[in-house]
Amino acid sequence: MSTLTMIAFGIALAAVVGLCLGLPDQWFCGLLALACLLGGVDAVLRDLRAWALAFLASGAMLSGAAVYAAITSGRERRP
Repeated sequence: MSTLTMIAFGIALAAVVGLCLGLPDQWFCGLLALACLLGGVDAVLRDLRAWALAFLASGAMLSGAAVYAAITSGRERRP
């Protein structure tokens, strides 16, 4: 198991534990997006194209979800 994979697993585990402890949605999605992008980089380095595309696409979707959660939580705070 490469160092990038171990870091990605650690970040994903931190996101899940944080979600159980009340971590806001934008942080959860952002951490999972980071884990997916690190997994995609590792897949690219190992020349696994299908895995790389899957990881990078899921990282992009989770990044969009994080941005959406941040925007909607900012709108809820306004009077």
